[in-house]
This record gives sequence, C-alpha cells and structure tokens, in this order.
Amino acid sequence: PATVFISTDFLDGGRMWNDTVIEAVRRANGAELDLRPLGLDCWPMTTLEARRTAIAALLPQLKHRQFETRARLADEIANVAGADLPDDLMLTSDQVRVLHREGIEVGAHTRSHPILATMGDDQAREQIASSKHYLEELLDAPVRLFAYPNGKPGQDYRREHVRMVREAGFMAAVSTATGVATGGADIHQLPRFT
Repeated sequence: PATVFISTDFLDGGRMWNDTVIEAVRRANGAELDLRPLGLDCWPMTTLEARRTAIAALLPQLKHRQFETRARLADEIANVAGADLPDDLMLTSDQVRVLHREGIEVGAHTRSHPILATMGDDQAREQIASSKHYLEELLDAPVRLFAYPNGKPGQDYRREHVRMVREAGFMAAVSTATGVATGGADIHQLPRFT
C-alpha cells in the first residue's frame, strides 16, 4: 500500500541535518540567533513566525553545500542556539521491521541523505549500496526500491548515480521530478507527485 524510504544512519536515535537546524531554531534560547560568525544572518527569535522565517531561510542556504560542510554548519547552528535537541525523531530498527512485517514496502534512501551530486563517485556508490545491504540484513528480505535524496534530476543526482542504483541491484527508483510515470519512463528515475 505504501513505501517508506529509509536513510539508515538515522535509525535508532539519529537526526538529519535539517532536523538539527529546525529543532535548534525552534528551541533556541534568547531573543535572537546570531549566526553571522558562521557566515549566515542574525535572526530574531521573539515569535513563532520569526522562527519559521529563520528556518525557511536557513534550510535552502545549507541544502546543496558539501555533505561535511552542511553537517558541520547544522551542528554549529545548534551550538549557537544553546538548545537541547531531541534524538528520537527517526524510526527505530524495530519499527522498520514492524512496518515491513505489516506489508509496507521498505526502500533505501542512502545512508545519510546526501545530495549525491555534491559527492565523489566512490562516496555516492557507497551511500547507495550500503543502505540497501543494511536494510536487507535488518529485514532479512530484498530491498527493491530506491529514492534519490532531494531527488531533482540533474541537480541533486546525475546519470552516473542512476547507473550506480541499477548496478546496486535496485528494481526501480523514484525522483522528485513532478509527473506521471508512463510506459516509456525510465524505471530508475520515475517521476511522482510529492
């Protein structure tokens, strides 16, 4: 009835970079969050709307940065915010097993949700293949489907990543290109409505 795509590094207590930023801004102490020392702006924290505005501006500024830089900046934003961040935002391994057992398809979504186009080929190949292997061991079942992180063809992933997905043994993959899959669609770059 549905597929849940899993970035495996975040199971059992992990937190994605964007959730680190969101939770840091949501829970920031003080009337402002001054990120100018990080090369970002200073944001008022006086209202819920001001916090939403800061989040909406920060996420796109970090999204396409190199994987390591993005993770470091998210952690530095959390440090400046001075807030205690939750570590229970993602599924546990047991919850993934239950989903699978109850008939939900489990697909791979890399290990740590990088923008593949910002990585070297060896890193990207490892992110793709190791997420599949991890989930197959966890579920003791084949993992047939893959979702490209962020998913915009040509921007977030390239042709070589499609080849890597095929070579890793995925039956099909989905992008975030808006559209309806037709009989002539590339089964490793299916469009969808999100």
